[in-house]
Amino acid sequence: MIINVPNAGSIGLNRDLSDHEMPLGAFTSAENIRFLDGYAGQFLGHGQVYEGATITPYHILPVFIDSNRYWIYASLNKISTVVLTGGVITHTDLTRSSGGDYSAQPNQWTSATLGGIPVLNPGNTTDVPQSWDLNISNKFVPLDAWPANTYCKAMRTYKQFLIALNITKPSGNFPFMVKWSNPAVPGALPTSWDETDPTNDAGEFDIAEGFDPIVDGLQLRDSFMIYKEQSVWRLDFTGGPFVFSNQKVLGVSGAMNRNCIVEIDGYHLVLTNNDIVVHDGVQGTSVLDKIMRRWLFQNIDIESFDKSFVFKNPFFNEVFICFAMVGSNVPNRAIVYNYVDKTTSLRVMPDIHCAAYGPINEGLNANWAQDPDPWFTDNTAWNSPDLVPSLSRVLMGSTNKIFLLDSSLSFDGVTPSAWMERRGLSFGKAENIKIVKGIRPRITGSQGTEVLVMVGSQNDPYEDPTYTTMTHVIGSTVRNDCLVSGRYISVKFENSNSFRWRLDSYDIEIDTVGEW
Repeated sequence: MIINVPNAGSIGLNRDLSDHEMPLGAFTSAENIRFLDGYAGQFLGHGQVYEGATITPYHILPVFIDSNRYWIYASLNKISTVVLTGGVITHTDLTRSSGGDYSAQPNQWTSATLGGIPVLNPGNTTDVPQSWDLNISNKFVPLDAWPANTYCKAMRTYKQFLIALNITKPSGNFPFMVKWSNPAVPGALPTSWDETDPTNDAGEFDIAEGFDPIVDGLQLRDSFMIYKEQSVWRLDFTGGPFVFSNQKVLGVSGAMNRNCIVEIDGYHLVLTNNDIVVHDGVQGTSVLDKIMRRWLFQNIDIESFDKSFVFKNPFFNEVFICFAMVGSNVPNRAIVYNYVDKTTSLRVMPDIHCAAYGPINEGLNANWAQDPDPWFTDNTAWNSPDLVPSLSRVLMGSTNKIFLLDSSLSFDGVTPSAWMERRGLSFGKAENIKIVKGIRPRITGSQGTEVLVMVGSQNDPYEDPTYTTMTHVIGSTVRNDCLVSGRYISVKFENSNSFRWRLDSYDIEIDTVGEW
């Protein structure tokens, strides 16, 4: 009997349910495997760009200056920018001239861009929000018109307004306060934050319901969503004497940290304190429940949960939920959620502090010096563009490094370990012994490279399988013969020396024999 498993990546990874209770096409464990378009293949890698970083990036964002694509990156103490023009990479220190270094902490920076002008907020009670006039000869300066000795936990944009959240004034901290500026004219920053001046629209109010303080916020469609620790509120522009109205959207989920919210096709995806939630400003839905939710919160390091963050990888329709595994103090793993295919996967990350997507200079694509892949495993054509368009690339900040995601086949020059496993297959007959005589995987990749194909068995669905390992040579192997018997069958696919490979589907040839 031939059991066909089509579209091997259509369900993806599930770590929450029992192995033997899952659908046929689900994988019970996997690492560095991307489930995309119904297939399962090794993630593209990452490589260093911009010749490193002069400081360690803890926040990063793109800006345009005279058609040149700059990236601003902030460490805990300084701000810099980098650009590639005429084949020359230039890093420039933009740290404020007066006031000394900043005193940020990991995952405290937030940013906003209003009329093309970047505003960075250190998110503490020492440093006020900073802005830059896009003149490379100038430094960041305190935000114009911002009230003296006043600080905020997060700052974002909404329409022509800057929105400040969780405010500290000379009189104390107001963790439920939302404060907004006067609307800015195009190409300029707001001229007032004075809520007592009746001649402008600046204002503030408290979202006082509940015990949970405000964490962050982000625009969603025509509204601005305010995230507290355990609830979500919607801010809508009404004009008139009150300027904004607000109402509660969700009452059991907020945001875990700053930078834990991302917009996807008119929805927000949010990493909360106990789930990953998608909502449209009215109703929310868990995307990891009964898939990866319990696994995530059992494996995140409790001392470093506040360093978790999310970012969007739009070319592949993905959101990366980055977190520190138990024992790490820097995010080193990401659950990758494909919001079109509704699949999840797990990727090893290179100890990153931040990430953002945006346009890069074409010179960073297909750059010989930036390509770390060995000649015989490199799938890109000479002097050709990369697979991902330059307008939607992801840059990631690590210790004195800036990585470009999906830029190579290796992980910064190292062959990654990439594998996927399915345990507990009973094919609807748990009482029968199965004899597996062969497996026929459809695997594509670099011709002549090898993938390990393993078939194992278990008599108890909770025990570890005993595997028989075969070598599948891409382009020549059709069938992998074996002789494995047991009530529950396991299969595993793992890269051997292949840098890039993809499993489309597979068949298992089995004979069913005696029952219990």
